[in-house]
Amino acid sequence: MTPAQVPWAAWLLFASPVTAILLGFFVLRRKPEWTHLPILASCAIVTASAFALAARVYTGHSFDLNLFRFAEAGTWAIDFGLRVDGPGVAVLAMVAFVGSLIHLYAAGYMKGDPAFGRFFLIFHLFFLAMIGLLTANNFVQLYLFWELVGVCSYLLVGHYHQKESARKAALKAFMTNRVGDFGLLLALLLIVLQFKITHFHLLYLKVASGAAFELLPLIGLLLVWAACAKSAQFPLYFWLPDAMEGPTPTSALMHAATMVTAGVFLLVRAWPLLAVVPGLPDLIAWIGAFTALSAAIIAGTRKDLKRILAYSTVSHLGLMMLALGLGQVGVALFHLIVHGFFKAALFLCAGNIAHALHQPTANVDDVGGLQKSMRLTYLSFLLAACSLAGLFPFGGFFSKDAVLDAAWHRGGGLAAMGMLVAAGSAFYIFRMLFLAFYGCRPEQKRAPHAHEAEPILGVPVLFLALGAAAAGLLKGPIERFVTAGFRGLPSGLPGLEVVLNLPGEPLLPHLNMTVALLGTLMAALGAFAAWRLTMSDPGFDWRWRGGPVEALFDSDFGYKKLVDGFAAAVSRSAGFVGRVLDKGGVDGLVEGTTGFVRAAGGAIARSAQGRINDYLWWMLAGTAILVVRVLR
Repeated sequence: MTPAQVPWAAWLLFASPVTAILLGFFVLRRKPEWTHLPILASCAIVTASAFALAARVYTGHSFDLNLFRFAEAGTWAIDFGLRVDGPGVAVLAMVAFVGSLIHLYAAGYMKGDPAFGRFFLIFHLFFLAMIGLLTANNFVQLYLFWELVGVCSYLLVGHYHQKESARKAALKAFMTNRVGDFGLLLALLLIVLQFKITHFHLLYLKVASGAAFELLPLIGLLLVWAACAKSAQFPLYFWLPDAMEGPTPTSALMHAATMVTAGVFLLVRAWPLLAVVPGLPDLIAWIGAFTALSAAIIAGTRKDLKRILAYSTVSHLGLMMLALGLGQVGVALFHLIVHGFFKAALFLCAGNIAHALHQPTANVDDVGGLQKSMRLTYLSFLLAACSLAGLFPFGGFFSKDAVLDAAWHRGGGLAAMGMLVAAGSAFYIFRMLFLAFYGCRPEQKRAPHAHEAEPILGVPVLFLALGAAAAGLLKGPIERFVTAGFRGLPSGLPGLEVVLNLPGEPLLPHLNMTVALLGTLMAALGAFAAWRLTMSDPGFDWRWRGGPVEALFDSDFGYKKLVDGFAAAVSRSAGFVGRVLDKGGVDGLVEGTTGFVRAAGGAIARSAQGRINDYLWWMLAGTAILVVRVLR
């Protein structure tokens, strides 16, 4: 295939968003309230293009092509290309569909905002950056879009920049991700040093050759570090809950379709490299399991609705990392896609509740008894919550069961932690459901004027909730997409044995009755505990507040204090370097040198009095010294 033969759908993935952003910036500057119109049209075109490409790949027509060269140094060059394969196009279709519905929701939610035009331009650039990341065919190109995703997230989280909390949250998100991004940059430089190429498929083939690459373990660790920052895994997860300071559409897009899924997708792209590093997959699995369990526990104690969902995102990203660490690439992608539907629906439901209360956000003290006044939001939340909790026959049951099945076959601590996460997930989401929609309890402020959101806010949420309920039907296509994504690689490549060596076997596990029953039992226990502590004992959620237990949970078991202390120590160290070493040392040396030269020049100037007799005597003395020296 040549660039001229690239399908029109692939060109439209980039041409449509770029055109919409240029129109919004240059043509609609005087009508910023119309900025969303070309952007919504772009979303429709991107979604149609993504599904058209998905249909091509599903029928076996994936492609990997360099379109043009944008940098060259001697014999080494960087090409801009497209890799439209199974894993990329599966996630792309979800991102396009979910992202488009969130854009439509944002048109109603952000209406009347003074910075409406600026918000939509950055919001769509965020969308475009994720498209570029998913279709990149080399690490350099992926890195460029990776950084663009980070910049856009910083601007969107800090949208309400007049609030100090929003500015601090945006800076925390940006700086934490810079730590991870530096790891990706180092990994990229080491890849160039070790392999002399950055193209994904060529790297896969080199690694499959069986040659020894001494830098590969360090490259793998740096890639995992970068993914932990972007996908909010321990120890770099703490920025994500604070990112809820941004508008609700930002939270939904970031948690469901862009930012945080980028880290998991990076590991999927690099998996043939990571799988050959001894011990690295196990490290990924344990990081994911620990993050998933701890975040699920913390989510069950939070009051702010969006922060509950933020910790939920951290937990489910941990499940994806657990699946990856166990070598289940298809399972991780399957849960990533299902998670995109139910998490977007839940965030937009939280946005509808805040919108009904005329607040930027809401917590459990502000809500209660909204079931009757917000029936559509309640129904959408219920469908998405059942999917998140992994209840049969909702989409989350199939994807989470696949993760639990992989952990169960590994056994030991990972299996136990997976089951505890299943219980914790059901607990926190049903606690949120009962507190928000049932009641109202004496401690809650009844919202007498709460009403259902207008259609532009309600319809996208309902479609996403229905997608969350039915996403389990995607199991078969996901198997086919992932298998197509790694076609053409030598058989026996570590970490991809199932994909490459068993063409007649299912990539995703069949329903394991033991695991399914245990997972359902754990979810039922979590849901029952939520009912017991919110409905049977309505005051429980308020009785334990204000004491050391709440302080312990609010500090994430003390980890936030540790991070804050580390950040303060780094800040003090930077201040010492700037104040003492830089100003007192370097600046003092430079300024002292100028002072010394000025003083020496003044002394010489004072000795030069313009007396010819003195000059002659000095010349005579110097001549005598030279003569004596020569004659000796």
